[in-house]
Amino acid sequence: MWHIIPHDDHNQSLRIKRFLIACASYLMWILLIWYCSIQGMIRLGPKEILLVFAMVLVMNLVLYAIFRTGLNRRLKDPSLTMVQMSLATAWIMIVAYNLNEARGIMLQLYLVVFIFGAFRLNLRQFIMLSILAALSYGLVILSLLENHPETVNFKVELLYLVILTAVLFWFSFVGSYINTLREKLSRANSELNHAVEIIRQKAIRDDLTDVYTRGYLFQILAREKSLADREGLIFSVCIFDLDDFKKVNDSFGHHVGDMVLKTLSGIIRDNIRQQDYIARYGGEEFVLVLAYPDMHDALACVERIRTLISEASFPGLPGDYPVTVSMGLTRYQPEETIDSLLIRADDALYRAKRSGKNATACEPSSLLQPAA
Repeated sequence: MWHIIPHDDHNQSLRIKRFLIACASYLMWILLIWYCSIQGMIRLGPKEILLVFAMVLVMNLVLYAIFRTGLNRRLKDPSLTMVQMSLATAWIMIVAYNLNEARGIMLQLYLVVFIFGAFRLNLRQFIMLSILAALSYGLVILSLLENHPETVNFKVELLYLVILTAVLFWFSFVGSYINTLREKLSRANSELNHAVEIIRQKAIRDDLTDVYTRGYLFQILAREKSLADREGLIFSVCIFDLDDFKKVNDSFGHHVGDMVLKTLSGIIRDNIRQQDYIARYGGEEFVLVLAYPDMHDALACVERIRTLISEASFPGLPGDYPVTVSMGLTRYQPEETIDSLLIRADDALYRAKRSGKNATACEPSSLLQPAA
C-alpha cells in the first residue's frame, strides 16, 4: 500500500516529515501574501498571487517526487536542505520586491527559513546562506530604487539590511551550534545502541560456544509455545549431551574440553536452518529447538547432526578418539507446559544413554507419526 510517508526507511521518513513541515510554512506564507493583497500592501493582483501559488505548488511537488522516489539518496545532501533554503530565500526576495510598507515585517520570514538549517547545516553553510539572503535583499533595494523609487526610504531599507545581516549571521552561529549538539547526541545514541546490543548479545550468547544461553532458551521456547498454541505451528525439542565428556576433561584437560564444545557447537550451527535454534543447557548439555511440522523431518535432522559429530575431527584430540552424542527428541503437545516438554525430552535422552550411547531416542515413540 502506498503511503505519503514511507515506513520502510527511517531516515527517508524523517526527511519527508521535515519537508512537509516546510510545505506547511509555505502555506502560511501564501496566506500572508493573500492578506497583504486584501489590504492593498502588495503590488500583486489575484491572478499574480494564484500564479505564485501554482509555482510554489509545482516546486514542492517536484521536491516531494525527488524524496519519494529516492533520487535524493544519490546526492551529497539527501535532505536537500541547502536547495530548499535557497529556493525559499528566492521566493522571499520576490515577495519583498512587490511589497510596499510591509516589506520590513516580511523579512522575519528569513528566520523561519533558517530554523530548518538547524537540522543539517554547519557554520560554513549557514554563513553562505546568510550572504545569499543579504545579497538578495540588497538586490531588492537596488531594483526598487530603479523601478519603484517612490516606495523606498533608503535609510530605512539600509537599516533593514544591516539588521537582517546581523541577525542572520548571529543565527548562523547559534544554528550551527544546535546542529553540532544534535550530531553529538546522534553519535552518542548510536554508540549507546551499539553498547546495548553488545550487552544483549552477551546476555543471550554463551561466551564459550557462541550458541544461545539457557536463559534465552526459555524465551525461545515461550515464543514457540505461543505460536504453537495460537496458530498450530508444531515444533520439536531435542536435548543432547556429549558421551563420556568427563573422560575428555580428565585425559586431555579442560582447555581441550572447551575446544571440543566449541567445535561441536560450530558443527551444529552450520547444519541447522535459520528458523531453528541451538542453546547450551548446561555443561556439555545442549538443546535444539526445531521448527519441523513433521516428527520424521525433525528426527532426520537430529540423526544427521549426530552422524556429523561422530565423524568429525576435534582439535586437541587424537584422530581416532571417538566423540559422540546421545539425543532425546520430543514434539510439543498443544497447551502443555515448557517444563513437561523438557522433561519428556530429558527422558528420551536418558533412554538413548541406556541403549548404548551415540543414539537418538524419541519420547514417546508413538510421536513418530506425521503431524495432523
